[in-house]
Amino acid sequence: MDFSRRKLLAAPALAAQAPTDRPPNILFLISDDHTAADLGCYGNTHVHTPNLDRLAAQGVRFANCFTASPQCSPNRSAIFTGCAPHTTSTSRLHTPMPPWESTFLEALKARGYFTGAFRKVHQGNDFNKRFDFFQTREAKFETFFDKAPKDRPFFLHVGFTDPHRPYRKGAFDPPHDPAKVRLPNYLPDTPQIREDLAHYHDFIARMDSECGALLKLLEDRGLERNTVVFFTADNGMPFPGAKGTCYDPGLHVPLLAKWPGVSKPGVVRTELIGHVDLPSTWLDIAGMPQTAKMQGRSFAPLLKGSAYQEREAVFSERNWHDNFDPIRSVRTKWFKLIFNASPHFAYRPAWDLADSPTWASYQAAARRPGFRSEHLRLLQPARPVVEMYDLAKDPDEFHNVATDALYSTEKQALLKRLSEWMHDTYDYLPPAEARPGEPAGRGWPLSL
Repeated sequence: MDFSRRKLLAAPALAAQAPTDRPPNILFLISDDHTAADLGCYGNTHVHTPNLDRLAAQGVRFANCFTASPQCSPNRSAIFTGCAPHTTSTSRLHTPMPPWESTFLEALKARGYFTGAFRKVHQGNDFNKRFDFFQTREAKFETFFDKAPKDRPFFLHVGFTDPHRPYRKGAFDPPHDPAKVRLPNYLPDTPQIREDLAHYHDFIARMDSECGALLKLLEDRGLERNTVVFFTADNGMPFPGAKGTCYDPGLHVPLLAKWPGVSKPGVVRTELIGHVDLPSTWLDIAGMPQTAKMQGRSFAPLLKGSAYQEREAVFSERNWHDNFDPIRSVRTKWFKLIFNASPHFAYRPAWDLADSPTWASYQAAARRPGFRSEHLRLLQPARPVVEMYDLAKDPDEFHNVATDALYSTEKQALLKRLSEWMHDTYDYLPPAEARPGEPAGRGWPLSL
């Protein structure tokens, strides 16, 4: 396992300390509803993202970064605490961060950091007060740098609301051509879906241009050389089979990082990274240990090109998001196992997706001849309790091999790994396997 139960005890209060050497600034950029595949540097040459592509060329691109949840605020809570959302009672969409939960912000402040945030943080209004500086969308980025003390390092969080729905024309000029969009295999090919994807790409491009303006501001202020820059997304794209699901399009997000003078340019890392690893990494960069409760691990060694003990798996969860659909998943490099705790429910998209032209077109296409059978998985009246996918053979997660005897050994290993994680992180759902002396329900009806 990646952590012990001892580490889940509450972290002691951190005493303020004067840094002996000034650590680097940290700039954290996060987009909203954005799958990894939809950046130029990840292979989508149709979407216009020159600024983020340049960031990847100047630093490190992580090919296998996964969120703690395919939902906005639960996953963002994991980024702040380094814990699974259910550990901190933040697994329900829009749940505020409990005041008793500590985050990496308190630790950075103890190190002398000036902390700031723009726009979307999504942990409740009271949480925004934990930053030394907080401004909404209307504020200009320059205001933070005007107020940040020159004798202290800073941590700045910039939460973009793009490419979240609703979409409209005119977000980017020139607009993306629907005929040229790269259509994912998990979506049927219809004019309405192509147009919706083109708008999604427009919103990504608009966000990319804002990233470029902010990175240019770092240069103009003479801050680029001593600022570590990170870019990621909170969860996957708002399309069927992505956002709100534990399939890869809902969990696999971009992660770029540049540490001037430390990370080499143009590096691609294939190690598994979880969003719970981000706060551990930031504290490591600041010269501090992670707190006792954090469940992640620092991947700063990968930025330095030094030895790193790769994690064997990443874990994710989905709970309430416009509807209650508790799901847990474990993913290794080669396999994915998904536990549907309420299999009697059909797939139900989040409200923004349910009101989209894509979902209407998806349902209409299913009534016409030629609709691919693989796409029917989202239209079934119920789902299996356990899904398992051989990602090397089936990267689109179309063919459930959970009942295939050829995969029985790997399936049991994944069930055990997921159960251990659920025990260790105090999940409210019962794991598949109970620990001796620690009953947690009767397990799952795996025969279903």
